[in-house]
Amino acid sequence: MKNFQLQSWLVCFLFIFIGIQASYAQTGTTKKPAVKPAASTPPPAPITQKYSVYFDVGQSKIKPEGYKTIDSIVALLQTNPNVRRIQVNGYADTTGGAEANMELSNKRTDTVSNYITGKGLMKFKVKFASAFFGEKVTGKEADLNEMRRVDVVLYMARPDRDTTISVGCASVKIKANTFENYNNDELVFSIIYVDNAEDMKKYNLSNLDNEGNKLLSAGMFKVTATYKGKPVKGILPIEMQVPIANKMTGYNLYTGIEEKGKPVTWKITDQKIPDNRNNYKLEDKECYTAYVGNINLNTWYNGDQKYPCNYCSADPFGGLEAPDKNNPYAKFGADQSIVILNDGNFKKLDATKTYFQVQDDLYPETFLDFCTSLMLPGVGDIPAIPKYETELVKFIDFNVSMKNDTADIIMVKKSKVIVMIPKSKFPEHAGKQYALLPADTKKDNFFNWTTKMVLNDPCQGIANCDYWVFEVPFSGFYSLLEVTPAERKTGKGKSDESTEEPAPKYITVKSKKFNNVMVIYGDKGENKTTTSKFVKNKGKHSINQPSITKKEKKSYKNHIFLAYVVVDGKRYAWIGKGSDLKTNIFTGNWKTPKLRYIPDEEWEEFIRKACE
Repeated sequence: MKNFQLQSWLVCFLFIFIGIQASYAQTGTTKKPAVKPAASTPPPAPITQKYSVYFDVGQSKIKPEGYKTIDSIVALLQTNPNVRRIQVNGYADTTGGAEANMELSNKRTDTVSNYITGKGLMKFKVKFASAFFGEKVTGKEADLNEMRRVDVVLYMARPDRDTTISVGCASVKIKANTFENYNNDELVFSIIYVDNAEDMKKYNLSNLDNEGNKLLSAGMFKVTATYKGKPVKGILPIEMQVPIANKMTGYNLYTGIEEKGKPVTWKITDQKIPDNRNNYKLEDKECYTAYVGNINLNTWYNGDQKYPCNYCSADPFGGLEAPDKNNPYAKFGADQSIVILNDGNFKKLDATKTYFQVQDDLYPETFLDFCTSLMLPGVGDIPAIPKYETELVKFIDFNVSMKNDTADIIMVKKSKVIVMIPKSKFPEHAGKQYALLPADTKKDNFFNWTTKMVLNDPCQGIANCDYWVFEVPFSGFYSLLEVTPAERKTGKGKSDESTEEPAPKYITVKSKKFNNVMVIYGDKGENKTTTSKFVKNKGKHSINQPSITKKEKKSYKNHIFLAYVVVDGKRYAWIGKGSDLKTNIFTGNWKTPKLRYIPDEEWEEFIRKACE
């Protein structure tokens, strides 16, 4: 007796321990590995719920109290999506013949099953399994009333949990109840991410859409879910943080088209990949990702865009490559620079029909001579760029016209061109970077430099192996700068004793009837010019200040002075010697003679005479 009691206590303790462990296993969230190893033990059995419906002797009609039981089953099925299987078993009592009782138990089973599926639950029909046993007695039933019944056994899945899996920079969230017949922890998940041409061949992927267009890819990916090696479909979409092969934007989501024996091609969806890329760190590795929602399992996806040029790299994740000489949109300079046009660069004119010459051999030491500096006023006055120290390297000029035609060509400045400058002539220096600075121009006339420089793009593809690549506004004139991030300067305290000399008194130059006049001066013998400091507009006049003190005035009488302004696209100018400047008898400051309108076709001759 004592041994029996001890055994009973041990059995109870064992059941309590198992219950605690099961409760613990159903709480918390799950961090899934990229590939789930095969389970050494089968997962715990699903939870079962049993309902019994009773019948009158010889009847298969449901009684009122039976409807209440079945309606409770219907209500549970309507609210619980994770029912694995529904077993319906029918029985009869021992009155009557055995063959008739077998048929009666079958009718009772059908009656209950049809009632349940008739309540808008046809989707559960595939989960029904029916059996009828006639007079067969199960368990210890001896009561005839107990034998006239149908048992409905619901096999419920254990409570599911959200699951996250990650590989490198890729991560996927799979919500609970994504699968009808499986819990997340019963499946094996994996992420395939492709960002190079070698892996494309491995997975038989192409870089073409279903119309044959070449695509530039941010990365191709597929999330798989399998049970015992076989793919499993989900009833809910999944969410993913997708790594980005390069930092370019404007990608659409494409879905893979798989045909037997052919590489996967791509069909565009209506979903865009957001441009606001997330930047986070995972295991000390910088990851650039974009959120993609509403994707299906076991399907290839691709973040793609049709590349705007007529050519793409052999590597679909790279982008640009150097175009060949026959490309009608690509123009080559004498110094091996390349400019890539597009049809939006000109109004009412195809870019391929223009005479377009790239002058890229304009180096400061030879280009910025005396006459050029007067011909293009301000060309050498590169402005200070905030946060950078700059060094002028070269100029690039676009000479655009119509062959055998004097028609005016209107350049669309809001459009952009791609400028590629060979690295062989401009190697990379530590701590520095190259940038293009556009100039505001009209036709071939230089107006002024902007301060909106464009840094070389490190993500433009395999062309980047041989070229610095810039996407810049179509202004027509650029300076190539080598820039260095400026260090923050801290102010230092001033000493009590001042050693500063009195500021010198500089001469000013007044130009009447125009605002924003530029004054340039220089000596041809020195082969350089200097641009005066603009002081202010005073009424309808301009005031400039050259770096000339009042004591030095006489030594500049043979220097050439140019006063220049552009108003409504027209040039107004005066050019002459310092001795031709008028002197204010009260202040000693200079005044330029009246500026006159100089037509474009007379400008070179106007400057040439001064140079001679």
